[in-house]
Amino acid sequence: MRSFCKAVAFLAFSSAFSSAFMLTPRHANNLISTRVSKPIPSSRLTSTSSPGGDGSGSPSKLERLAASFSQSAAVNISKRYKDAGPVSDQTGLFNVITLIRVGIPSVLGGIFATLVFPAMSLFLASIMNDAGVFTVLSQDSSQFVQNFLTVSGLLFSILVGQTYYFMYQQQEMVYYALFNEVTEAKSLLEQVALVCQGRSMYRRVLESISQYVRYDLKALTSDPAVLLSSRPVDDPLESIMYLTSVGVPSSVYETVRSLRQARASRLGALQRKLPGAHMVLLWILAAIELVSFPLLGAGTQVIGGYKILTVEGCLFGVMTAGIILTLRVVGELWRPAGGAYNVDDVLSVMVSGLEEELKARINGNQVYSSNNLSPSAPKDQGDDTRAAISEGTSTSMNAAKPTRRSLKQVGKWMLKTRRRT
Repeated sequence: MRSFCKAVAFLAFSSAFSSAFMLTPRHANNLISTRVSKPIPSSRLTSTSSPGGDGSGSPSKLERLAASFSQSAAVNISKRYKDAGPVSDQTGLFNVITLIRVGIPSVLGGIFATLVFPAMSLFLASIMNDAGVFTVLSQDSSQFVQNFLTVSGLLFSILVGQTYYFMYQQQEMVYYALFNEVTEAKSLLEQVALVCQGRSMYRRVLESISQYVRYDLKALTSDPAVLLSSRPVDDPLESIMYLTSVGVPSSVYETVRSLRQARASRLGALQRKLPGAHMVLLWILAAIELVSFPLLGAGTQVIGGYKILTVEGCLFGVMTAGIILTLRVVGELWRPAGGAYNVDDVLSVMVSGLEEELKARINGNQVYSSNNLSPSAPKDQGDDTRAAISEGTSTSMNAAKPTRRSLKQVGKWMLKTRRRT
C-alpha cells in the first residue's frame, strides 16, 4: 500500500511538472506576442539587432519561461519586442502538441509498467511453481532468456533505426521540394504581373494562383496521388496556361512547367512510403521484447523476494518509457502534418508573403513601396503621363500650322504663275 501511494504521488508530481513545462511556450507566446499591421523595413532588419541579442527578433527561452510565471515580466518583454514585428506562436503550439503526444504516453506507460511488474512476476511464479524452473530462471544457466533478449533487441533496434532514418530523410526531401516550389510560384506571380497587368484576364489569373496556393500547395494532409490525378479542367495551372496563351504557348509556359516539376517533387516526397501496418509491427516487436522481463522477475523473486521485484520494476518502467518514447517519435515522423517534426510552420511562413501579395493585387492595392519598382505606372502617374502626352501633341500640331499655311501660299503662287504664262 505504501509503494502504491508513493507511485500515485510520483505520478501526480510528474504530470504537474511536465504540464507546466509543456505549456510554457504557448502561455509565453500568448502573453508577449504582438501583431503589427506594417512590415518591418529591410534597413531596420539589417542594421538593428533584436533586443534578445540573437538577431531573431523573438524572445529567448529564459524570457518565455519568466513570462509564463510573472505577469510583470511578460509586460516588460512585450514592451521590448513591440517594434520587432509579429511573433509566430505556431512553432510553440506544434512543440507543445508533439510533447503532449510523445511525453505523456511515455510517462504514463513507464509508471504503469513500474506498478504492474511485481504483480506480473508473481503471477507467472504462481503458474510455474517449480523449484527447478525458478533455479534456471534465476541463474539463467542455459542462457536461453539472454539469447532471446539479444535477438529481439537486435531486431527491434535495426528495424526502428532504419525506419527513423528513412522517415527523417523523407522529411528532408519535403523541405527541399517546398522551398523549390514556393520559389517557382513567386516567379510565376512576378511574370504574370509583367505580362497580364492591365488586361481583363489579370484578376482571373491571380485568382487561379491563389486557388493553387490554398488548395494544392498548403494541402499537406491530402492524398498526393489524389491531387496528382485531378482533371486538367480543375487544375488552376492549366487555367493560367489557357488564359495567357493565344494559339501557341506563351512565355509563361516555361515557368508553369518548372512549377509542375516542383509540385511533382513535393507530392512524391509527401507520399507515404510505409503503410500503417509497419507501425503496428513495430509495436508488436516492442511488446515481444518487453514480455521477457517479467519472466526473469519470476525467477529472481525466489532470491530477493518482493523488494527485488520493486527495484526491477523501476528499471522495467524506465525501459518501457524509453521504448514508447522512441516509437512515438517515429510515429510523429510518420504523420504528414500537425507536429514539430513536420513542415506546417515553415510552409505557413514561406507562403505568408505570397498570399499577402496575391490578396493585395486582387484587391487592386499598390504592392510596391516605390512607383519605380511597379511593372506598370499607378493611376495618378498614368494620368500625368497621358496629360503630358496630349499636351505635347497639341503643341506639335500648333507648331505645324504655320508650315501648312506657307505650303498653301506657295501653291497659290505657283498656280498664278502658270496662268500668266
